[in-house]
Amino acid sequence: MTLERFRMLAEAYGGSLTRWPAAEQDAAFALLAASPDEAGAILAEARDLDEDLDAAARLSPTLALRQSVMAAAPRARPVRAPARRWFAGAGVGIGLAAVAVAGVMIGVNLSVTSAGEDAVVLAAAYSAGMVDDAGGDS
Repeated sequence: MTLERFRMLAEAYGGSLTRWPAAEQDAAFALLAASPDEAGAILAEARDLDEDLDAAARLSPTLALRQSVMAAAPRARPVRAPARRWFAGAGVGIGLAAVAVAGVMIGVNLSVTSAGEDAVVLAAAYSAGMVDDAGGDS
C-alpha cells in the first residue's frame, strides 16, 4: 500500500484502522509499522476530523423547514392508462363476424340461384317432354 492510498482510505473511513475495509487493514497496519511518522500524521488528521464531526451538534429539520421543502417539491402527476375506445378490443371480432356473415350470405345466395336455375331447366325439359314425372329421360 502506498501513502497516497493510505491517505485516501483515511479520508474515507477515518482515523481508526478497525473501521476500514477488512481487505485493506493488514496492508494499512504494515504501512503504519513501516512508516510510522507519515502514516501516523495522516491518521492523526483523520482522528481530528472524526472528533470534530462527533462533537458537532446533530441538527434535525424543523416542522417549518419540512413544510417548505414539501411545498416546493414538484407534484407527482397521476399516471393514466392510454385511452381505449369501447370497440378497440372488439374491432377484430366484429370484422371477423362481418366476414363470416357475408360468406354465409354469399353461399346461401349461390345455392338458391343454382337450385333455381336447375328448377327452371328441369321445368323447361319437362314441358318439352324431355323428362318424365320420375325425373328420368324419356
